[in-house]
Amino acid sequence: MSIKIKKCPAAESKEDYLIAQAMHVSDVQKGCAFIANKIIEAGINHDYSKISLLDNYIGDNVASKSGEEVRASKWYQAHITEERHHLNARCPDDVNLIDVIELLIDCTMAAIARRGSLRTTETTDFISMDILEKAFKNTVEMLKNEIILEE
Repeated sequence: MSIKIKKCPAAESKEDYLIAQAMHVSDVQKGCAFIANKIIEAGINHDYSKISLLDNYIGDNVASKSGEEVRASKWYQAHITEERHHLNARCPDDVNLIDVIELLIDCTMAAIARRGSLRTTETTDFISMDILEKAFKNTVEMLKNEIILEE
């Protein structure tokens, strides 16, 4: 899905400024819609491999294992390879803020659903600043690559 925007004219009058500002707002809305659609898509596809790899999950009997044993299982290794949001286990080179948002939502929902709360101190374990910086830069590039500037 490309994002078509028009070159913004120079504002030489109040009317020109209002036109340019309306164009800018429209462009930002298009960019936000692009990102929002990516986030919705991530939510729709979240943890799909837990279903597609269900036989492996059951075969590895992951439910009865310790955290360390789960992380070493064939099921978990396949799961983190197929899913983009397990950033601390395996961060893709093209990590982006959509992956970060999915991770944030996943961890928050899981903690509250399983324990009834999320401690503020836990949020610092979600992601490293290096991954966050890389995700920011990659998201800028992803967005930039979708923009078509029309004259």
